[in-house]
Amino acid sequence: MNWLRRTKNESGQVAIIFALSIIPIFAVAGFALDFQNTIKKKQKVQLVVDSAVLAAARLKQTGASDSEIETKVQQFIDAQILSMRGGFRCAAANTRVTSADDIISTDILCSQDTTLTRVIGKEKLDFRVQSTAEYGIDKLDVAFMFDISGSMNSSSRITNLKAAAKEAIDVLLPPDAPAELIEDTRLAMVSYNTMVNAGSYFEQVTGVPATRTYTHEIDNGGGGDATSDEGDTFDEITITLMNADRTRTITELGDDAIAAIEDWSGNQTSDRMTIDVSIPGSSPLSGRVQSVRFDLSGTERRRQTENVIPYALYGDRRGRYNGRNWREGDYRLRVRLYDQQRGRGRKLFDERIDFEVVRGRDAGPETKEITLTSTCVWERDGTERFTDSTPGANAYLAHMTAWFEEDPSHRDGGVWVTGHPNRAGHSWYRGTECRGREPLGLTNDRNELNSYVNALTAGGGTAGHLGVAWSWYLISDNWDGIFTGDSAPLSFTEPDSEKVVILMTDGSFNSEVFPAQGSSDAQARALCDGMKTKNIKVYSVALNAPTAGKRVLEYCASGTDYFFEPETAAELTEAYRKIATSISDLRISE
Repeated sequence: MNWLRRTKNESGQVAIIFALSIIPIFAVAGFALDFQNTIKKKQKVQLVVDSAVLAAARLKQTGASDSEIETKVQQFIDAQILSMRGGFRCAAANTRVTSADDIISTDILCSQDTTLTRVIGKEKLDFRVQSTAEYGIDKLDVAFMFDISGSMNSSSRITNLKAAAKEAIDVLLPPDAPAELIEDTRLAMVSYNTMVNAGSYFEQVTGVPATRTYTHEIDNGGGGDATSDEGDTFDEITITLMNADRTRTITELGDDAIAAIEDWSGNQTSDRMTIDVSIPGSSPLSGRVQSVRFDLSGTERRRQTENVIPYALYGDRRGRYNGRNWREGDYRLRVRLYDQQRGRGRKLFDERIDFEVVRGRDAGPETKEITLTSTCVWERDGTERFTDSTPGANAYLAHMTAWFEEDPSHRDGGVWVTGHPNRAGHSWYRGTECRGREPLGLTNDRNELNSYVNALTAGGGTAGHLGVAWSWYLISDNWDGIFTGDSAPLSFTEPDSEKVVILMTDGSFNSEVFPAQGSSDAQARALCDGMKTKNIKVYSVALNAPTAGKRVLEYCASGTDYFFEPETAAELTEAYRKIATSISDLRISE
C-alpha cells in the first residue's frame, strides 16, 4: 500500500511540473511561428515601399510637387498592402522629399497579429520599414546596338525590336520630362549586319573618300611593230572595224586582215569596238539586202541579226554604234546577207574571214579604271583593333576596295573585283551588304531617335563585333573629333556621369574579314573587355538567339542582372523597359 501511495504521489508531481512547463514551451514555439510570419510580411512590405519610392523618384523627375509625391507614395502603398490579409495593418507612411540632396525617403510602421504568442499576452508584433531613392539626374551617354541581319526578318522580329526600342526611348526620355533630364540624357544608335554603314563619317574614319577611283596598268610588253593590213576584201560588201565611241573607222577587214590599234588606252569607255557591214551603191546586192547575220568567234564572241541600216555587230542606238571592249588576238567572222528580214528568205551572201587585232607601234600600256561609291566598313585592323582610340595610321577601319585580276584570255585582260581581299570569294564580303542608316550620334531629340528606329531594315550576315565596336565609339571621348557638337561624347572623367551600352542580337556572330585577329565572336569579347576597363556598363539582349549568340552577350554583360533572354515580343519590350529603368539613375540607398 505504501508503494502504491508513493507511486500516485510521484505521478501527481510530474503532471504539475508538465502543466507548469507547457506554457513557456507553447510561448517559445508560438513566438517562433509568429516571428517567421511577421518577417515574411516585413519582406513584402519592404518590396512595396522600395517600389513606391522608385515610382515617386520617376514622378519627381517629371516635375511633380512634394505634396503630389507624398500622396502618390501613400496611394501606391495602400493599393498593395490592402491585399495582405490575416491580422496585418500599417500606419500612414511618413514620406519626406529632400530637395537639397535629391532624395525621397519613406518609412512606415506596421504590425502583425500573433497567434500562439497570445498565451503570454503578446497580441501583436510591430516592425518598421524604410526606403530611400535618389532622383538626382546624372549625365547619361547611352548607345544602342541593333542587329539587322537577315534573320531579323523572321517572325516579325524587326517589328518587335522597333516597338521595344521606342519603349526604351520613352522611359529614358519621357515626353513630359523636365529640361534638366532631357539635357543630361543622350542616346546614340548603331545598326549592323555584315558591315556598318559609316555614312557621312566614312572619310574621317577610313582616310579615303566615299567615291574613289582605282586604276590598274597592264603592260602588254609595250607598243608593237605591226601596222594595219586590210587583207583580201570583197567587192560586194564592205566590212569595217569601227571605234564605236568615236564613230571612227579603224580599218577595213578582209580575209587575213590585221587591225593594229595604235591609240589603245585600255580605258573601258574609249576602246569599245564594233563591226559594220555596208553595201556599196555599185554592188550587185545594192537595194536587195533586208537583213545581215553576224557570227564572230575568238577572244570576243557575238551572234547578231540586224534588220536596218547601219548593220552593226552590236546594233546601234539612234544611229550611234553600241560596242564592246576587245582584246588582242585572232578572230573569225562569218557574214550572211538575206533578202528578207530576220535572216529569212534567199541568202544573197555567205563568207568567212580570219583577222587579227594587235596593238600598234604607238600603243602604250593599258590602263584599267573603276570608280565606286561606298560608305560600308568592316572592322579595324592594326595595333588598336580592340580599342576606342581615335582612327589614324595605326588604327584604321577596313573598307570596301577594288583590285584588278589579270586574265589574258578575257576580252578586257581581266576583271575588277570589289570587296575585301581576305574574303574575295564570299558574297558577304563583296562590299555591297550594309544597310542605309549611318550611326546616329548622341542626341536627346526624340524625333531623331524614333525616326532612326522606324527606318531600320534587315538583311545580310551578323558581324556582331562591328556593332560592339561602334557602340563604344559613339560614347568614347576619343571620338569627339568624329562625333562633334551636341553629339560629342562626355569625357570619361566627367563628374556625375555614366556611360552605358545596350547590345542586341538574334544570332551567332559569324562575319569578319580579318580571321587572323579572331572570329567575330572572339573580337566581340575582346572589345567588351576593353569597354569594361573604362567602367562602361554593358547590358545585352539575346532575342531568340542560338547558344553561341547567347554566350557572347552573356560574357559581354556587366553582370547577370544585365543579361536578358527574351523569347516573345512582350518579353523583348519588357527587357528594354527594365534596362531603361535600370540606367535612369534611380537607386535604392543602402
